[in-house]
Parts: sequence; structure tokens; C-alpha cells
Amino acid sequence: MKLYTLSYLLKIGLFFVFCWVSTTVFAQPPQKTPGKKTNPVKATLTTESTWKRENYKTVNHQNFRDNALFKKNIDSKNPDYTLLNACIFFAVNEQRVKAKLKPLDYAQELEIAAWHHAKRMAEKDFFSHENNADKNRKNPDDRAKLAGISNPYIAENIAMRSGFGNQTTYLALTDDFINQWMNSTGHKENILHAKALQLGCGVFMKDQSWYGVQCFQWFKPIVAQKATDKLP
Repeated sequence: MKLYTLSYLLKIGLFFVFCWVSTTVFAQPPQKTPGKKTNPVKATLTTESTWKRENYKTVNHQNFRDNALFKKNIDSKNPDYTLLNACIFFAVNEQRVKAKLKPLDYAQELEIAAWHHAKRMAEKDFFSHENNADKNRKNPDDRAKLAGISNPYIAENIAMRSGFGNQTTYLALTDDFINQWMNSTGHKENILHAKALQLGCGVFMKDQSWYGVQCFQWFKPIVAQKATDKLP
């Protein structure tokens, strides 16, 4: 079963300054599909990230704004995607706690799914929940399976932002994405949904346009399987 918001059905999303937004929710059990080989995608960064994933155990929605890493200016030639992904994750939990909801658990599989979709939207010049250029990655559930999730119940938010230079910090760009999502009814519902359990975020930049993706796992915790795609 697929549930689509009005903005997605209209296929045009919502337009803001330097911003085009759309949202959809996929909440369906895994479907059995014929097995096909998919070539792994290299996701090598040009610079080593200053953010380590074990930091998710010590940094949280209460203290991330005090972390010096997130206050650094973004080098637009070598953005630290792993750091930006983490900053958005904590900002989502900040919003949930403000609404008296439980913070979500980090899931690296969801970060993989989110980042690879952001990367492909930027590189293939499209903005949609559906990737019509790659049938193996057509919808959020397809991408979740490539990221190592055997039981995807995925809600996905996407956004695009432009016009940020080297004087922008990771926190500032994060807050801009979060404000955009929180000011859109469908996106806000995904962020504050009571059935959401886990979250991973991904951002990719091309030609000074930033593509952001949030992937939520609803209803049941992730059951991991072997992943085709890799972490950024």
C-alpha cells in the first residue's frame, strides 16, 4: 500500500525561495521481486570526515549545537557529507522532543538510502521520490533494500536548497533544511509521526545546489540484510 501526500500527487511540490519540496510516505511490507545483480556504487569522499559514527553514542539532540564540528564553515569544494547528515539527524530529534515525542534511533542503513538518493538526484538532475532512470532504485523501499533493510516501512522527505557559499556553517544549512520541512504539512507530519522509530539523513551538493533526504523507518525496527550500497 502506498500513501501519497497532495503535494506529491500534484507532482510539483511546493516552491519557496531557492526551494522545491515534495513528500511521500511508503508504508508497505517487502515485496518479493526477481533477483537481479546490482553493481555497487562507489561513494568515496574527497576528504576524510571529521565525524565518526561512534559519535552518535555521545552526541545527541541536547548537546549537538555546542559541538564545534557543526559550527565549522562548509568547504563547498569538499563538503563533509557525513557531518552534515549527522547534524540534520540531531536537528530532527530536537524537533521531536520539543513536540514531546521520543527521539529516533540512528540507523546507518537509512543514512545509506538517504545519501545515495540525494547523490543520484544531484548527479542525474531530477527531484522526485521516484528514480525513473534506475528500476532497481525506483522508490524508497527499493533503495532501502539496497541499503541493507529487509523489512522497509519507509517515509521519505526530500528538499533542495541553493545559494549557500563557504561562509555557511553546517548548523546554518541544517536549520535551513529543517525550517523548510517543518513549514510544510506533509514533511512535518513525517518528522513528528508517532510511529517513526529510526532515522537516517543524507545530503549531496552539485553546482551549489544541495539535495537533502530524510528516511524514516516506521512501525517495526529494521531487520538488516546484506547491503549493496555503502556508507558515504
